[in-house]
Amino acid sequence: MPRDDLSIDAKLRVAFELSPTVLAITTAGEGRFLEVNDAFLRLHRFERHEVIGRTVSELDLWVDPQQRREALGTIGAGSPVRNAEVRLRTRDGEERVCILNADVVVIDGRTCILTALTDITDRVTAERAKDEFLAMLGHELRNPLGTIRNAMALLDHATAGEGERRVIDVVTRQTTQLARIVDDLLDVSRLTSGNITLQREPVDLHALARRCLDAFAASGRGAAHVIALEGGAAVVDGDPARLEQVVNNLLENAVKYTPPGGRIMLVTSCAGGECALTVRDTGKGIAPELLPRVFELFVQGTQTLDRPHGGLGLGLAVVKRLVQLHGGSVSAHSAGVGRGSEFTIRLKTAVPDGVTPARRDATTASRPRQRRVLVVEDNADARDMLRLLLEMSGHLVETAADGPSGLAALQAFRPDVALVDLGLPGFDGFVLARHARADPALRGTRLVAVTGYGQDEDRARALTAGFDRHVTKPVDPAHLDELLGP
Repeated sequence: MPRDDLSIDAKLRVAFELSPTVLAITTAGEGRFLEVNDAFLRLHRFERHEVIGRTVSELDLWVDPQQRREALGTIGAGSPVRNAEVRLRTRDGEERVCILNADVVVIDGRTCILTALTDITDRVTAERAKDEFLAMLGHELRNPLGTIRNAMALLDHATAGEGERRVIDVVTRQTTQLARIVDDLLDVSRLTSGNITLQREPVDLHALARRCLDAFAASGRGAAHVIALEGGAAVVDGDPARLEQVVNNLLENAVKYTPPGGRIMLVTSCAGGECALTVRDTGKGIAPELLPRVFELFVQGTQTLDRPHGGLGLGLAVVKRLVQLHGGSVSAHSAGVGRGSEFTIRLKTAVPDGVTPARRDATTASRPRQRRVLVVEDNADARDMLRLLLEMSGHLVETAADGPSGLAALQAFRPDVALVDLGLPGFDGFVLARHARADPALRGTRLVAVTGYGQDEDRARALTAGFDRHVTKPVDPAHLDELLGP
C-alpha cells in the first residue's frame, strides 16, 4: 500500500531506486560509488556490494577513459554534461552505448556527482542495421535501373522508327523517375537520422545550374517548356553532388507543376556575403494554406485520383534538409493557385563580393576525344550495355568481371579511364583502387567508381582508396562524356 507518511528524503530515495533511468552517485574526486540504483546494477550486471565503495576505474566501466576525462573536465569547469554519447562496458565485457547526463550535487555537505545514463544500444544497433539495409537496397535497385537506361540509350541510337523512339522515350522517362524516387527515399532516411556528410569545396551555383540544364536537355526532360538561366557566378562552399541534387529537385518540381509551354527561369546572384539561386516558374502555383508546409515530408497539393503529377512529396523536403546542412536557408513564394511559384536557396559566399572566378561554360565544352576505357563490372547485362554504349561513342573498350581480372586488365590495357563497380567478387573495387594507385605505371589512369552503393561513407571511402570520382547508378549516358573528360 502507498506510504503517505514518508519524509521528502525517503520519497526521493524510493524514486531513486525505482527509476528506470540508470542513476549513480560518486565522490567528486576519485569517483568512488556512494549510491547506485537497480537500473545501474541491471545495466552493468553487478551486485550492489560489488559496486558500493569501489571506484569507476577499479570497475573498468569506460571503454574509452578519455570520454570520462572530458566529462569530468566539463563538470570541473562548472557546466553540467548534457546528452553525451559514451561507450561503457558491463561486468562481462559487453559494450553498451549510453547517453550520459551528469552534474554536481551536494549531499550531507559533501560534493558529489550525480550521473544519469540512458542505454541506447538497441537503437544504435537498429539504426546500423537500417543503414546497411538502405545501402543494399540502393545497390540492388540502382543496378537494374542503370542497365535499363544504358540499354534504352543504345536502342535510341540504333532505332530509326518513330514508334520505337516513342516507346524508348517512355521507358527512359519512367526509369529516370524511378531513379529519382529511389534517391529521394534513401536520402530522406539518411537526412532525418543525420547520416549525411558533406564533401565541401568551392562550387559555382551558376555553372552547376548550367550543367543541370544541359543534362535536362540531353535527356529530353523539360522539352515542352521554355527554360532559361540568368545571373552570374555565385561561388559557395558546398558539396557539389548534394547541391546538384538540390537544383535538380527544384527543376523537377518546376517542370512537374508547369503546363507545357510554360516558362521556368533560374537566376543566380550574390550580395551581402550570400549567394542565391532562384527557380521561378509560371506553373500552377501554391495555395496559401499549403505554402507554410511545402517543405514538410510527404506534403503535396491536392491531387485527383489519377495523380497526374505523381511523386511522394519528398523532393522539397530533401532540398530543405540539404540546404540547412550547408548552413543555408530555402524559401518558397507564390501569389496563389495558377500564378506560378518561386523557390530560393541562400548560402554563404565563398569569395569576396566583386570577385568573379573563372569558369568554363558547359555549353561550349567539346565532346571527349577517343579514350581507352576499362569497364570493371560483375553484372553481365550492365557490363555489356555500358561497353556497347561507349563503343558507339567511338571509345576503345575492355571489360573485366571481378577484382583480380580488373587489376590485371588495368596493368595490361593501361586505360585512360577505368569505370569500376565497388561490389566486385574476388576483391572489391576499393582494393582494386588501392593496388592501382600503388602502381606508378597507372598514375595517369582516371579511376571512376560507378556503383549502386551511394551512401556518403561509400563516397568518402572511394575517394580515400584512390578513386578520382564516385558516381551512383544509373548514370545518365549524357553524363558519361563528362566522366571521360575532355
